[in-house]
Amino acid sequence: MDIKDDQSEFVYHEGAAFSSTSQRRGSLLSGPNISQNFIPPTNPRNINYYSSTDNNDDAATVTSTADYSMSIVEQYIQSRRASLASRKDIVSLNPTEYSHLDSQLGAIETSFATEFFTLLKYSVPLVITFLLQFSLTVASVFSVGRLGKSELAAVSLASMTANISAYGIIQGISTCLDTLCPQAYGRGDYRSVGLQFFRCTILLLIIYIPIYIFWVFFSEQLLTSIIQDQPVVCELASKYLGVLVYGIPGFILFENLKHYLQAQGIFHASTYVLVFCAPLNILLNFQLVWNETFGLGFIGAPTAVVITNWCMGILLLLYTIFVRGYECWCGFTSDVLIIKNYNRMIKLAFPGLLMVEAEWLAFEIITFGASRFGTLVLAAQSVISTTCVLMYQIPFAISIAASTRVAWFIGSASKDASILTTKVSLIMSLLIGVINGVLLATYRETIASLFSNDPEVIKLAGQVLILGAIYQVNDSVGCITGGILRGQGRQYIGGWLNLLSYYCLALPVAFLCAFHFNMNLFGLWIGMVIALFFISTIQTVVILTSDWDEIIKQSIQDAINEQSTGNGNILSHQPSIDHNFLSPSISCVSIE
Repeated sequence: MDIKDDQSEFVYHEGAAFSSTSQRRGSLLSGPNISQNFIPPTNPRNINYYSSTDNNDDAATVTSTADYSMSIVEQYIQSRRASLASRKDIVSLNPTEYSHLDSQLGAIETSFATEFFTLLKYSVPLVITFLLQFSLTVASVFSVGRLGKSELAAVSLASMTANISAYGIIQGISTCLDTLCPQAYGRGDYRSVGLQFFRCTILLLIIYIPIYIFWVFFSEQLLTSIIQDQPVVCELASKYLGVLVYGIPGFILFENLKHYLQAQGIFHASTYVLVFCAPLNILLNFQLVWNETFGLGFIGAPTAVVITNWCMGILLLLYTIFVRGYECWCGFTSDVLIIKNYNRMIKLAFPGLLMVEAEWLAFEIITFGASRFGTLVLAAQSVISTTCVLMYQIPFAISIAASTRVAWFIGSASKDASILTTKVSLIMSLLIGVINGVLLATYRETIASLFSNDPEVIKLAGQVLILGAIYQVNDSVGCITGGILRGQGRQYIGGWLNLLSYYCLALPVAFLCAFHFNMNLFGLWIGMVIALFFISTIQTVVILTSDWDEIIKQSIQDAINEQSTGNGNILSHQPSIDHNFLSPSISCVSIE
């Protein structure tokens, strides 16, 4: 690969999309040390395209008289080197069959070391982000815990309800952006990155309406019908949700902006925001709950979360507008504001929702099962689940980086690079899982003692954390392979697999071992370990046997189908004309 300086971009081999410094200028995201790997350009405003009459040796010309026997994917790849007029022709085609892809399709020079260290580089800020985000809920628990048992139980119940009925839905649906935005960015369709962000935001705001109605008007009745012997706890939990609901739009904005920026290789922006907002949340919690002058008592905790959620969303939006990420702004045009062309997004969003909700709800059911054995077992379950959630943040961060990386390469029709990144990600999943498992097995009682000083709780948690150590390997592999599937646009595999594994395998085995064979908490976790082993194994096999030619073809075909129904040009390497009304100094390019 021919890299000239820090401002250079990647150069495709024959048979792949071609780009050079004269076509796309802008500094690489990773700087000079990682200039040999494909990292999408950060400044799509400065673009000079080859015309059909220039650089005849390098630029392939695709005209309205193109050979229709050539596959649409091959025409797309050649059109990356063609003029605007030529590129428009490809959208008007009506592809029915594909010819076999060239073996050199999308070959981009990269290496194992490059991919390994790039994934690590992207993962570090994400780990910090997820840990800081996890602290937001913990702060509420600590601030309310000293008010009394009923208040503490109410926060736990409200948090569980919020996770299942709102946060899980939002995070599940927003995973569609892990496919749509990076693939669009990889193929240079920058406007589509912003368009998909807006569409997903509109979709989630529509879904927010029934969430609001449920939390405000019906949550107390539902909770009381489930937990009939705790009316005070249910009433407090309902009040908590009635306030917390006003922070959901801010959370939606923050989550979608995270995906939007990550697609552009900007992984640290959310970390910057949370480094400010997480301490702010702690301060607000204790001031709004305990301050004698303006403290609100119990209601102060959800009020603090609402303020924090809006601060997170607004600060990340300001970062996007005035610092980095505005290049993919698509403007407020009819295809953004009108509800249309949502088919592909919904096809990806539903299985993403299924993946998240199936797992989250299964863990809540396991916790409910643990409560049947008494306070000791429930306390140990809390220690184990919290420990596993904290350790999960590392593979989860790598899964986000891997999904983005794989989607970039798929979007740019880079088969070999996609395969290499996938292999590196799989190796990292095993490595992280083994390290987490060994650490957990070695220091299990020490870790348990950080959460409780009760010797019985420490002993029981330490015993079950042996299973937790085994669980770490499966969880890491399952998490990162799930990220690769999202990058491929095959969330449906993970979605249905999670549903089958948790509800047809994990929960039946868990309750059989726990209650029939009297294995208590140990039995509950046996079911979860078996399910994660099944999920991680199947997903690994599916990924290793992937038809990458077909995945790349499908990605390009989906994009062409979507663009041909009214979104403009698939190769519109620029934002819309009404680019950024909030930042007038940002100008839009026009193609000559």
